[in-house]
Amino acid sequence: MKAIIIAAGTGTRLYPITKDIPKSLVDVGQGLTLLETQLHSLKECGIKDIVMIIGYRADQIEAKLSQFTTDFNFEIVYNPFFESSNNLVSVWMARHCFSDEFITINGDDMFNASVIKDLLNSPHHITIVTDEKDQYDDDDMKIISVNGLVKRVSKKIPLSEANGESVGIIKFSGEGPHIYKDMLESMVRDPKYMNVFYLKAIQNIIDAGHDVHFSQCDPRDWGEIDFHPDLEMIREYVSQTNLVERILDKS
Repeated sequence: MKAIIIAAGTGTRLYPITKDIPKSLVDVGQGLTLLETQLHSLKECGIKDIVMIIGYRADQIEAKLSQFTTDFNFEIVYNPFFESSNNLVSVWMARHCFSDEFITINGDDMFNASVIKDLLNSPHHITIVTDEKDQYDDDDMKIISVNGLVKRVSKKIPLSEANGESVGIIKFSGEGPHIYKDMLESMVRDPKYMNVFYLKAIQNIIDAGHDVHFSQCDPRDWGEIDFHPDLEMIREYVSQTNLVERILDKS
């Protein structure tokens, strides 16, 4: 199993923090970067093969990765179009890595290893990690699921209709990698898809008649850093849970 981390974006919603550093290297508390928390959770799950899709401040991410080459095998995929396209193009540029089963992870996700471990147990071709909350907001990547299958995934889903949220972590196995690669290949030929989220490809896969399942996690087991309040909450979590000490103990 390999993990593909999507981390090419500029993170403008976190300015001025990300003016000079990529979001992956934002300090989430006590000197720990977001990227380091991801790597330690993946290591706990036994995942050593990591594909990093990078663009903005790429040299800084590569320098950080050089500190972990004993524990991981890294492959770098550089997206030179990170400023003029959205992450669907970033994922498409890593399509040569789709030859075997893999998981994709948003570069701004922080998650417990349990989220990945539960996902790895899914026997299905395509499985999205989701959570379920009492209420959703306009910026959530909302889903509608019916009888164990994801039917819609979009930020534009009406709040009253959503019954879940995409966490930003997906597993592809069996026929999944082939289905995903073919869909991305067809979409990048159409200019209207240059600035869409890669989850539009998942919706198109669903619309084409393929099943997409979900692995539900506890909302407390993950977090996404988009805005300054998100980062503040993450830093409070890191402080309260002694996360740095726990990670160092497992190193």
